[in-house]
Amino acid sequence: MQSKTSTRYLTKLGFEGDFSPTLANLKSLLSLHVQTIPFGNFSSFLGDEVSLEQDQLVQKLLIENREAYCLEHSTFTRIVLTELGYEAYNVLGRVYYQSTPTTSPVRTHLVTLVRIEQQLFLYDPGFGGMTPTTIVSLNNIGETQSTPLEDFRFVDVAQCDLDSAALTEMKYMLQACIHDEWVNIYAINPEQQIATADALIANWYISTSPESLFTQYLMLSTANAEMRITLKDRVLRTHGKGRSDKQVLSSFDDFEHTIKAVFRIDISQQKLKAVWAKLALNP
Repeated sequence: MQSKTSTRYLTKLGFEGDFSPTLANLKSLLSLHVQTIPFGNFSSFLGDEVSLEQDQLVQKLLIENREAYCLEHSTFTRIVLTELGYEAYNVLGRVYYQSTPTTSPVRTHLVTLVRIEQQLFLYDPGFGGMTPTTIVSLNNIGETQSTPLEDFRFVDVAQCDLDSAALTEMKYMLQACIHDEWVNIYAINPEQQIATADALIANWYISTSPESLFTQYLMLSTANAEMRITLKDRVLRTHGKGRSDKQVLSSFDDFEHTIKAVFRIDISQQKLKAVWAKLALNP
């Protein structure tokens, strides 16, 4: 039976018709989610509290039409997918995108895994500019899996060209095919279901540490079947099939319009002005 939260979620996403916990509906939900609820970090960038409590997530994502980063997205999706009848749980992964560490990075990327008829699928709307826009199977390790924008695959971590010292307790690496090359995105171990306290510690680090990218930079993204749109500080990028565009937002008016019209985030002008002022301090 659907709860008030899951009913609100379906309404927010624009899901029509009766709902049952099928593989086809799971694919539809993720496609709608990445188009409807943007990735972003206004809260941590401004030093505001980031809550993982269910009522606070409902308020922020479903009522206030705000953005969220991975710990918020995946905590929330685990809750609503469970309410909708799926067997869903969270694991924490290590991020390797655009880096080749020699020691293991902190486990900070939270994802939701869903088991359907003994098969396991990744449901991750929260990896920003490279999040898969549909589910990815963990049952076909090494096989290319097509999505509307890129090809993805999971491989054994032994095949990802990183030292084992950088892959502590990880089992599979998610890779994306970018410019005809397989690129490491993040690694997970699907056997390491986390406790709520594990997510709280990761969330505290991500939202408060001066070393966290989420306190240093503003990062937003949204996606559909045709393109990804990202914003890092004042640089707006659009990546579509066969083309990419870049624009530097030079005025507050352009910035405010982009946030509200492109990313469709409802946030007060006071907070936007505070963000704009902090961005002026970033090189």
